[in-house]
Amino acid sequence: MKSLKVLLFVMLAAAMILAACQPSQPAKPAEPSAPEQPAAEAPAEPAVDANAPVKGGTVIVGTPQEPGTLSPLLASGTIDDVISSFIVEGLVGIDAKGDYVPVLAESLPTISEDGLTLTYKIKPGLKFSNGDPVTCADVQFTKEAILSDLSGASTSGYSDIDSIECPDDLTVVVTLADVYAPYLRLFQYIVPRSAGDLATLDTWEYNRAPIGTGPWMVKEWVAGDHITLVPNPNYREEGKPYLDSVIVKILPSREVGMQLLGTGEITVLWDLTEADFPTIESMEGVDWAGAYYGSGENELLVFNFADPAVDAPADPAEAPHPILYDLRVRQAIQYAIDKQKIVDALLYGNVKVGSTVLPTGPFACPQAKSEYSVEKAKALLDEAGWTDSDGDGIRDKDGVKMSLKITSTTGNQLREQTEQVLAQMLKEVGIELVIDNVPSDVLFAGWDSNGLRKHGRFDILLYTTGPGTDPDSHLFSNYHSARIPTAENNGSGNNFSRYINEDVDKWIDDAAFNPNMDARREAYCKVAAQINKDLPRVFLYERLVISGYRTNLQNFQVSPGFADFTIDSQNWWLKP
Repeated sequence: MKSLKVLLFVMLAAAMILAACQPSQPAKPAEPSAPEQPAAEAPAEPAVDANAPVKGGTVIVGTPQEPGTLSPLLASGTIDDVISSFIVEGLVGIDAKGDYVPVLAESLPTISEDGLTLTYKIKPGLKFSNGDPVTCADVQFTKEAILSDLSGASTSGYSDIDSIECPDDLTVVVTLADVYAPYLRLFQYIVPRSAGDLATLDTWEYNRAPIGTGPWMVKEWVAGDHITLVPNPNYREEGKPYLDSVIVKILPSREVGMQLLGTGEITVLWDLTEADFPTIESMEGVDWAGAYYGSGENELLVFNFADPAVDAPADPAEAPHPILYDLRVRQAIQYAIDKQKIVDALLYGNVKVGSTVLPTGPFACPQAKSEYSVEKAKALLDEAGWTDSDGDGIRDKDGVKMSLKITSTTGNQLREQTEQVLAQMLKEVGIELVIDNVPSDVLFAGWDSNGLRKHGRFDILLYTTGPGTDPDSHLFSNYHSARIPTAENNGSGNNFSRYINEDVDKWIDDAAFNPNMDARREAYCKVAAQINKDLPRVFLYERLVISGYRTNLQNFQVSPGFADFTIDSQNWWLKP
């Protein structure tokens, strides 16, 4: 962060010179003194607070990724969650420090001694942007929507809800069938009953123009160009938001965004990387804000255990990937990657080398860093039967070349550079890595859009993800065998590796039903250790959540939660 400039003020005093006294006169008899009258005072000038918010103006947010949806029920990429957070709120949320805080509820929920009953009190007088009151019935509808057939949202915790009762419109009593340890993460968004019929959830108008309680609402969405947000007339904080509008501008790349941020054509640039620090430091009137390791995210490689030619198999053993299903190959790939070199060369040493699925937070489970050894990588590949039979530098086996495609998002220079470095490193051990990037909306497409992650049409993926404040949902969605996307579950889950380990399933399940923090941490650390043994994913480096902004934008900050840079955007204002 740029050091703050110290302003010094020097106060000067001026001496007063009195006039000489008049010559002395004969004394006069003393006269009674008149009552002393108060001196007349000039009207006081009203004080001007230079830091008082100024109403009006437009903030332009640049992003190299366009959301696929603004519905939290269908969100599949980070940008979906971030932009929808301008509009959609929940009973609880996560503040800039990473702590759970009440939002639409008066306080965090109370929990019964047996851990099976949660009680929320909704703040009185709340309305959605369409004017409908926020009631307990909307909480009931949200739970039904999350569990509905067309929803792509995580069902962790919601599937454990036995009932939701409404003693009155503002009281929500949630009864759980079993103890759900991370109960605070429930209802971080509320979907109103007016959103639509659950049978047509995937075609709701709500998906592109949500009805929310946040400070903003969608005025227009021009695909591929911009989303215009205007103030929610029913927002609960009087006089806010201060701005007239927020425009989310879709950019061709982060690099273009950096140029526009420097010239002032955009006010905020989302999703900067650690490699951008030197450029940010060189810009006049530009700074950055971030959640420093707050969300525990890793830039990582996702290996596909199944054959990409087979559509979404439930068990990769029935259709194994011809190269990556073999653990020895995955181990060899990790041995061949010099993670520290990537960090030093591409990220200026500003981040930590990745080594665990849980790098930070209350459930952090540090693991030993992986070893870099070309020799061990080659030995494992030899052992697995992959040799260079024709001398072209690429190993082969049973007529199959050891050639793999790596897929990430287009328009991301750091990822492209990372892929190039990885390709060079793997070439040294006889593996060909072919870069095959796609637009973000293609990479993060859902099941019904024939998304390549969901249907398993890839070899290796490169992107960022992490556990957030509580790892339960992330570990369940990404590593539990029940969350392998298949036709049977309508593509639910993010276990794109199609990773199956019964012990991992059990540890994740045990932690989800145990409110004891120490016991949960122990179970999660077993999961972290086993992931590093089985290698469904390779953690390259820990990420920072960073956005750049023009310094005339006041009250800009970043949360490690879903809201990211949108947190408290009702308090944004532009300093003249």
